[in-house]
Amino acid sequence: MTEVKIGLIGSGEIAQNFHLPILHRLPNVKVVAIHDKNITKAKLIAEKYEIPYVCESLNEILAIDELDAVDVCTSTDAHCDIALAAIAAKKNALIEKPIARNYEEAKMIEDALIGSNCKVMIGTNQRFRYDAKMLKNFVQMGEIGEVFYLQGSWLQQKRSSEWRHQIEKSGGGVLVDLGISLIDSLLWITGFPEVEAVNASIFKHKTETVEDVCIANVRFKNQSIATLEMSWSLFSSRNNFAFNVYGSQGAAKINPLRLFKSNGDIFEPIDNTDTLSNITIHRKSFDSEIKHFVNSLLGFGPIISTVSEAVQTMRIIDAMYLSAQTNQEIKLT
Repeated sequence: MTEVKIGLIGSGEIAQNFHLPILHRLPNVKVVAIHDKNITKAKLIAEKYEIPYVCESLNEILAIDELDAVDVCTSTDAHCDIALAAIAAKKNALIEKPIARNYEEAKMIEDALIGSNCKVMIGTNQRFRYDAKMLKNFVQMGEIGEVFYLQGSWLQQKRSSEWRHQIEKSGGGVLVDLGISLIDSLLWITGFPEVEAVNASIFKHKTETVEDVCIANVRFKNQSIATLEMSWSLFSSRNNFAFNVYGSQGAAKINPLRLFKSNGDIFEPIDNTDTLSNITIHRKSFDSEIKHFVNSLLGFGPIISTVSEAVQTMRIIDAMYLSAQTNQEIKLT
């Protein structure tokens, strides 16, 4: 295979702002088909990007013989059915996060992959931020010693109601929308340690059916802990994704990227000299993510951000929702 032929399923904001422009300019990719419930919108996008097939159904797009993979950018409620159908049709897939609405749906996708040769990658673009990769490297190389505490925060202002506010479509509110990236990042950065227990509190200030604020804690079997905050409504001057990792010999942080190494009782920061803006980092992370997926299909490396890893994350999220509902810590072991 020298060229990857991709079908886009779903043509909303994330598809039009990130996925399609990136796929369109990659020299070894051709978007050959598009499917969206809004057929008029799909036709307009197909005309703009010179996409030959506009498909009215999922079965129609999956029946295209030349199709190597699908890029799933729909609302979350459709992810499970699309993934199962794609695997049955022997099509590879890139699925935007979250993998599904809950652990049960995620596990169905994982089970469907057993015995399949399909490559399915979950779109966790925060792993592909250049600063997140450097942060993980600091931890892996032992630059800050043994990690014992992590802080993660994602504050994003939501100004309008959308499908993410409809629990039957999204599976939840800010916890499954933004928390998915925080939880995935903390597991990925620290090498997927086993989670012992979680507790969480959720609040609905500007939403009705789903939460717009979540504060959560995670305890790991190796005795390290993590605290996470995610919100659509907490005041923030900008959309902000941040991570702080504390170890026995220092600390590493992103947004901005910083490494603090202990020298006796003194912490000396090693400043980040890169001045990329947060939105530029965010855009570049999608670029790296999609290129990695394409390169994996071309045989240049394994898929990362796997379905099995996403299943672990969804199990933690389900436990956090249960903790919020019952007002008690939930053990996962």
